[in-house]
Amino acid sequence: GLFVYDQFVVADYTTLFGALRYDYSHIHTSSYQDWFYSQQEGNMTTRIVRASALRRSFNSLVWSFGAARQFGSLETKINIGKSFRAPIAQELAANGVNYHYFSYEKGNGSLSPEQSYQMDLSLTWNGKKANVAFTPFFNYFANYIYLNPTSSYDQYYGAGNQIFEYTESRVRRHGAELKLSYRPLKQWKLELLAEYIRSEQLSGAKKGYTLPFSPAPSALIDISWTAKNSKCFKETYFSLDCKWTAAQHHIVPPEEITAAYQVFNFRTGTQLNLSGSDIQLRLQIQNLFDKKYMDHTSFYRLIALPEQGRNFMLSIGIPFGKKPRS
Repeated sequence: GLFVYDQFVVADYTTLFGALRYDYSHIHTSSYQDWFYSQQEGNMTTRIVRASALRRSFNSLVWSFGAARQFGSLETKINIGKSFRAPIAQELAANGVNYHYFSYEKGNGSLSPEQSYQMDLSLTWNGKKANVAFTPFFNYFANYIYLNPTSSYDQYYGAGNQIFEYTESRVRRHGAELKLSYRPLKQWKLELLAEYIRSEQLSGAKKGYTLPFSPAPSALIDISWTAKNSKCFKETYFSLDCKWTAAQHHIVPPEEITAAYQVFNFRTGTQLNLSGSDIQLRLQIQNLFDKKYMDHTSFYRLIALPEQGRNFMLSIGIPFGKKPRS
């Protein structure tokens, strides 16, 4: 690959930037089949081909252009561009169980490269007590590669895992992220993090549906308190946050709807000065109220396994060696 990038300051507080990149890739996979025989339909036995032999070459020319402008406390950025991704060996030639994702995956040797056109905007405002960042985006994929869930299950080899097939489709995707922080007092801080994303397939067998494992809208609120430093304790803090995740009704058949949930997390820590050494103490309690829930983006829900329950994490950091001279 080869790329060129540059930026230009055209006026006070205004910058233009752009990039151009060319890529060439070639992939060669060899045929591979099991060394043992497996039972198939009709009581037949055969050595299953796990990877097909193929040779594919891909090339692309992609670009990106943008601008940044400062208006006092408001910083704005806009960027448009084109991206490219060549399919990998797994997407082209796989035929077997993915034990990490509890699925049976089938590749597609005729997949085209993934291509996308995107536009994103960033608005950031920094005040004395509050900061706000809003980043909406829009993507159009002329070709998007993804794992398509089917209604079939591998009954002959692979413990009955659901079969997923690598496929491609035109896709429209848009969304936004919001981050807000506020300090009502010097030692107190409130934060809000929210995100929303929506996708729609514009072609293929699942036209009109979203993409599999699409994240549901979510918001996280965090409140934290930082203590003043003392002779023995420094950087002491307490933090409590709650993440609200909406139900995911936008699914791809045969996906199932995932219910909404709320999860609380607690964190605290300090730095203890003991005999001239700063010992770091950290405690986290994740999923404070032991909530049972399913994450729509997780493959664990394919086997009806909920996310981790209440989890305690304690860490102690002890420095070794002499302190550097000041």
